[in-house]
Amino acid sequence: NIHSAAQFKVVVFEPDTMDDAKDICDHLKGKKPIVVNLEKINKDDAQRILDFLSGSVYALDGNIQPVSKSIFLIAPNNVDIMGEFKDEARREGDFPWSK
Repeated sequence: NIHSAAQFKVVVFEPDTMDDAKDICDHLKGKKPIVVNLEKINKDDAQRILDFLSGSVYALDGNIQPVSKSIFLIAPNNVDIMGEFKDEARREGDFPWSK
């Protein structure tokens, strides 16, 4: 509803360790969309975090989309992601550090 007074918040996360993945999932369970930046974390931890988040997104019927090589938009099931992402992000976004 456009006339609603409720604020819609987006959470931005730059995880340092695998332990941060739980906090990200807690926000997802709270129906908040999240932007996750994995640029500054080592490849193995980034892979593990993305695997964990992908499983959580699937279990909660959400959606995960790459925005760039290491940045992902995670949306709960009450948020639709609209728009086209660059072909490069789609192609390289799944697990760019494993290539």
